[in-house]
Amino acid sequence: MSGRREAIIVPCRAGRSMGALWRLLGLGCILYAGPAFGGQCPAAVGDGEPALQGLSAEARLQFIQARLRNDARNARIWSYAWAAIYSSLATGQLIAAPLVSHSAGLDLYVGGGAAVLGVIPFVVNPLKVMADEKRLDEAEGETAPCVRLAQAEMLLERDAASEALGRGLLFHVGNLVVNTGLFFILGSGFGHWTSATISLLTGIATGEIMSFTQPTGAIKALRAYRRGDLAFSSTEVRIAIAPLIAKDGSGLVLLLAF
Repeated sequence: MSGRREAIIVPCRAGRSMGALWRLLGLGCILYAGPAFGGQCPAAVGDGEPALQGLSAEARLQFIQARLRNDARNARIWSYAWAAIYSSLATGQLIAAPLVSHSAGLDLYVGGGAAVLGVIPFVVNPLKVMADEKRLDEAEGETAPCVRLAQAEMLLERDAASEALGRGLLFHVGNLVVNTGLFFILGSGFGHWTSATISLLTGIATGEIMSFTQPTGAIKALRAYRRGDLAFSSTEVRIAIAPLIAKDGSGLVLLLAF
């Protein structure tokens, strides 16, 4: 027994004397049919294992909602923190550039421009889970249970793909290409090879740290969901302080891990 309830459709043609009885029977049928949430819904997620198919739609939807809420919170912390870091670097260097020597100013202008490039992904292509979590909550109660579950599965797959892009080969290649370009601008263009080398190494390292600390909650949730493992544990943000040594000074850098 799957526990699925079937609605009984009763013809509603009756005289006025039987109107009250038919309305009572109709209400009883509606209550009996109820939502299909206690039963099963086919899994829209590819490669879903039999263990997933046997789980109730309610448990599956609650798992996806809980994991996306947790992942969206971490994604916002990560995104706002890194956007603030790059924004501060861009603002500080572009403000300081006209106040120093021409040679040093050129380095600061290039560094400020590179920091602006770092902000662009957070504006143009933010992690999709931040919007999808709200979209899934807004759809609650508006559609049939199985339809809502299919939408949740689609959003989970899309959010996992979005996070995989930030951890994938394309990002690492792009990080290398951009910082190599800045290296040749400072080195070949201005003859500042020392600054160019420091910029190359710190730029690549910063980009890799940003990628390494990016949340991957949707990726992990999708893997667990496909296995039918709906156990959920909240992933907290881990914060660490590390020393930062640069050409003109030193300081501390804040690291976020998820």
